[in-house]
Amino acid sequence: MRAASLANYFIAGCAASSLLGWIASLHPMSFRAIAFLAVASFILWGLCWLLDFSVSSWLKIPVASLQALLVAALAMAVIGAGVLLCS
Repeated sequence: MRAASLANYFIAGCAASSLLGWIASLHPMSFRAIAFLAVASFILWGLCWLLDFSVSSWLKIPVASLQALLVAALAMAVIGAGVLLCS
């Protein structure tokens, strides 16, 4: 049950990042807004990697689970960037 739930979140995240990549390819102003959102997300993502023990204790999850979520978030961002580049 838990693996199916996590897979659903991953697919939803891939769909959301793909949608944002497609919207960014439509208009320059939306590209700027989504680029700002992406940069802010990557800064937060990097801080979570650097402070993984603090963040995992704050979220009350194991460090390995946090790192798995961060890797999945990176995969979702790569899929969204691929849609942006291919559109």
